[in-house]
Amino acid sequence: MPQSMGAMSLPTVERLSVYLRTLKEALAEGKDYIVSTEIARRNGFTAAQVRKDLSCFGSFGVKGKGYDVKKLIEQLEEILGLNRRWNVAIVGLGNIGKALVKYKGLKKAGFDVVAIFDIDPNLVGKTYRGVQVYHTDEIGKVAKKNDIQIAIVAVPKEAAKEAIKKVIDAGIKGILNFTEVRVPIPEGFFLKNVNLLGELESITYYMVNPDRVCRCYQPVKR
Repeated sequence: MPQSMGAMSLPTVERLSVYLRTLKEALAEGKDYIVSTEIARRNGFTAAQVRKDLSCFGSFGVKGKGYDVKKLIEQLEEILGLNRRWNVAIVGLGNIGKALVKYKGLKKAGFDVVAIFDIDPNLVGKTYRGVQVYHTDEIGKVAKKNDIQIAIVAVPKEAAKEAIKKVIDAGIKGILNFTEVRVPIPEGFFLKNVNLLGELESITYYMVNPDRVCRCYQPVKR
């Protein structure tokens, strides 16, 4: 397995995911090798950033050729834990929850939605897209039975803290939170917040302050 040189920042790990998708696109195009400048160009990064990120996990390039596309895909999938499948639960079957269950990209990437949780009596006990819907009070029992490792929380803001608490009490270590609520978590658990409004606000910041775009971001010239 590629060797890490210690703790990695979240932006570094997120860029690895971007590199992986770029490599898969290159493979589909019939490329056997790709250089850091090409990976950078496709994503608005710099070649130096790409090389720096990858060097945190080992030496992958071939002198004079660049990176072996198939081999680097395998290595990044191993680093990101994508060389196995993950059982996922959706907590909250609203618009976001339904969209996630329908999203075929989850299964394709190795994430299997094995359970849905909600409090709506009109949903509990039924199935949605072939997945059983349980009451949120059953998270602990169902998580153990189905070996659930990740929970995606997509409930209304006012229900987020209680939902995340139930997920933690069930021992589900990985949590993706689609609400803006911030919740402290115990050691050994991993929570990532997805804030759509915050992402939009960062876009508008750079739109009204184009001279302040981070130098690591290099738009592709057309």
